[in-house]
Amino acid sequence: MMPDSLNWQIIEEPLFTEQIDKFRADWKRLDAALMTLHPALLKSPQLYPFVPGTKLQRLKIVGFPGVPPLTIFFTIDGDKILIKSAELIDL
Repeated sequence: MMPDSLNWQIIEEPLFTEQIDKFRADWKRLDAALMTLHPALLKSPQLYPFVPGTKLQRLKIVGFPGVPPLTIFFTIDGDKILIKSAELIDL
């Protein structure tokens, strides 16, 4: 049974933080786009699609002026949402 949104704990892993810090240097509005990440994950993380053949799930951040589209990869472990990494989306 999945916890409700009040019980999720989001953990940003070091690789994700490192990648975002590098992206932030190029895209000043990245923080505004990332402000949507936690609320989206807290609402219903189990609804995001899996990367085929893995335990990774993905969430896309698109539509922010001045910020390229990103895919955020995460896993769920009990009541923890582990944000693993970020990747630019090739359009």
